[in-house]
Amino acid sequence: MPQRPFSADVRVNASFWLLMLLAVIVSPLTVVAAILTAAALHELGHLAAMRYYGVSVKHFRLTALGAELDAPALARLSYGRELIITLAGVTVNLFCAILLALLGLRTWREWCFVFAGAHLVLAAFNLLPVVPLDGARALCLALSFFLGPATGERITAAVSLACSLALCALGLKLSLGLHSGWLFAFAAFGLLWGTLRQLGLARGAKSV
Repeated sequence: MPQRPFSADVRVNASFWLLMLLAVIVSPLTVVAAILTAAALHELGHLAAMRYYGVSVKHFRLTALGAELDAPALARLSYGRELIITLAGVTVNLFCAILLALLGLRTWREWCFVFAGAHLVLAAFNLLPVVPLDGARALCLALSFFLGPATGERITAAVSLACSLALCALGLKLSLGLHSGWLFAFAAFGLLWGTLRQLGLARGAKSV
């Protein structure tokens, strides 16, 4: 009988608390609550899909870029099933955004549109082809299916590095030139760090 995916060891990285502190300083509490709710439902989407396919999670680590799930059983799944799990979080966000937008047309207009916007922003962010986001994993899975895992990983790494550098440049321009977008810059440099970290781990794994 497979282990339940929700019995994982949960840890919170210091970068998560730093992001929360910055968010509270520069954003209204309503926006912070909306983002946290959208993030929680996003991760529940991943976990629900994992449970459906019998994948257990050993470790669940919260960081500024979201949750990092240690699930060795994912490697045994087909590309299609892992792609479904990868995109489950974004699918939940888009579904919630549509429901909240429709509800906002009838009642609680401001609250519903703020929460719907948070779901849309989180979905768009996670679809970026930058490691370790869902978009990069989905790209890698698709490329691996057609071109093989080695080629898929190389192309994904190149795309991820290029996109993260471009986002960092944009974040610097917004922060220094327009004196806004500090959270964007923080997220951009976090993505660059995540990309470099993942590339380093990949090289280390291949050299063993």
